[in-house]
Amino acid sequence: MPRPMPVLYGGRAVDLAGARAVLAERGIVVVEDAAQAFGSHHGTRRVGATGAVTCFSFGPIKSLTCGQGGAVVPRSPQEADRVRALRMLGITKSQTDRIRSTSYTVDCPGMRYPMSTLNAAVGLVQLARFAQVEVKRRQLWRAYRDALAGTECLDLVDVDVDRSVPFNCVVRVSGRDQVFRLLRDAGIGVGVHYPPNHLQPAFARWHRSLPVTERAGREILSLPFHPAMDNEDVHAVAAAVRRTVHATRGGRR
Repeated sequence: MPRPMPVLYGGRAVDLAGARAVLAERGIVVVEDAAQAFGSHHGTRRVGATGAVTCFSFGPIKSLTCGQGGAVVPRSPQEADRVRALRMLGITKSQTDRIRSTSYTVDCPGMRYPMSTLNAAVGLVQLARFAQVEVKRRQLWRAYRDALAGTECLDLVDVDVDRSVPFNCVVRVSGRDQVFRLLRDAGIGVGVHYPPNHLQPAFARWHRSLPVTERAGREILSLPFHPAMDNEDVHAVAAAVRRTVHATRGGRR
């Protein structure tokens, strides 16, 4: 059965209820890739609490981190049992139950994907302070928005900052590669998130022209964005971006 996986890019939560309902009639399950959207909202409900199969990532740069690992939010107890089996080599019995028994069964092929107790402990501490992280990320994104307003030849990739917990701050700029190199040379840790998947060698056999995606892939630039920053950092980065974009346009205003 196919599994469409819409990506909630940068923390942008999209209401997929209508799409899920239509696809369910055809036996298609939608899985939300919410790796970057922990804490964001669909309406009044947090991502992961809307009845969809939802996947989170808790890697080191995520809004909520465990160091490594992730989580799946299933829709039913049956799906939860299936996920638990798949993450532990297809074995349905818990480790405690296996210790107490002389045997166990492997009900399906699976992987070894359990989160370590050490990573989980890190995650619990991070969860306790997530409210502050959430506020800080929104504050930083608004600071970038204000600092970059009116910059010629540059567009901020918008996000509903009141409903989302921003994961990144991305701009679109023509001549991105030159801007990227100049900012890197100036010590500004910009990046590109992400090159289009359909242009990667792993997907070459399914390649087709996607001109809108390809243009975005040539223009997007991720600016430094993490809770350890403050408004002074944002203003310094924004000033460097404005100078660099101006310089690449030959000083034209």
